[in-house]
Amino acid sequence: MAEQNLKLPDLDKTPNEPAKSGTNVEPPIKPDVNTIGTKEMVIAFGGVLVAAIIFFFIKNAVSKMLVASHRKSPRSADMAGWALFCVLLIAAITAALAILDSAKFLTLAYLIPLGLALLLSLIMFVVALLSKR
Repeated sequence: MAEQNLKLPDLDKTPNEPAKSGTNVEPPIKPDVNTIGTKEMVIAFGGVLVAAIIFFFIKNAVSKMLVASHRKSPRSADMAGWALFCVLLIAAITAALAILDSAKFLTLAYLIPLGLALLLSLIMFVVALLSKR
């Protein structure tokens, strides 16, 4: 008995078919880790909504400060406030998308429109601040 040749299977090769036993056992399905659940989307939407409310109060404070301290016209101060609101909100939306799934949402298809909207809002903010009226 000591002279029996026992050959173990190679560790590098995996069998093509699972060993057939009396029961039909399927391999477990691995969940896709890159999917975004509804819980994460609701949390991100709630965060953006809370940020929008805070940014609205900031917009009002900036508008009042520009009228009172810097003697801007109420119209240009309000325009600067709304432009600042848009800048902050677009930045918050971009941050929420990046937190959700950066590999999916930080591609050019998402970054170009968000970047253009952010740039346009920033230009509107500067123009409203520099207006003479």
